[in-house]
Amino acid sequence: MAAAAAGVFHRPLLLGNVGEVDPGRVYRCAQPKGNLAELLESYRPGSVLNLRGGSYADSWYADEVEATDRLGIDFYDFPMSATRRPSRAELLALIDLLERCRYPLLIHCKSGADRTGLVSGLYLMVVVGRPPEEALEAFSLRYGHVPIGGPERLHEPFEEYRDWLKAEGREHSPERFRSWVDREYRDDDPNAPRTIAPLRPGPRMGPPPSGLADRRRREARG
Repeated sequence: MAAAAAGVFHRPLLLGNVGEVDPGRVYRCAQPKGNLAELLESYRPGSVLNLRGGSYADSWYADEVEATDRLGIDFYDFPMSATRRPSRAELLALIDLLERCRYPLLIHCKSGADRTGLVSGLYLMVVVGRPPEEALEAFSLRYGHVPIGGPERLHEPFEEYRDWLKAEGREHSPERFRSWVDREYRDDDPNAPRTIAPLRPGPRMGPPPSGLADRRRREARG
């Protein structure tokens, strides 16, 4: 049993949960830390999507903002919950981003299992044109996704859209999915906004505080 569990969680625990969603176009991972430079060098992304949040008080966040800025990579900062049903506005913002961001795209949250699985599945439906049944495979135990205690709520847009297609006798298309999210998908909060502003590159915290880079260099020297 222990050996089987170790095999299943080898990627999330020891390999940074790095994987290919669409080779040459989209990659997924856990929060880059010591492997940030290696990831950016290996995959040469045009865009990085951070679903975790963070602030300049977090070294990993400051490092990521600095590295993407220095390399001319678009940094999209869009924190989401790993245990809450995605809102309509969040889904529409992500669909819009996936249709226009610079590729290759590197997606990450904290563990690379749940929120990253959500956006990976959206990409497969919106850009590649895969049906929801196949897109749900982006939520995988091999990436450490355990659909218990909240993360299973991220499945709901895919499952409800799948059931709607079946009930209506229709086939999936990216345009049909976007329309379904806009017109049929329900928010948990009936007062939630229907849309949010399109995502733009840049840290949501604004530019790094003055002196942050110098302070971090001093800390690195000990």
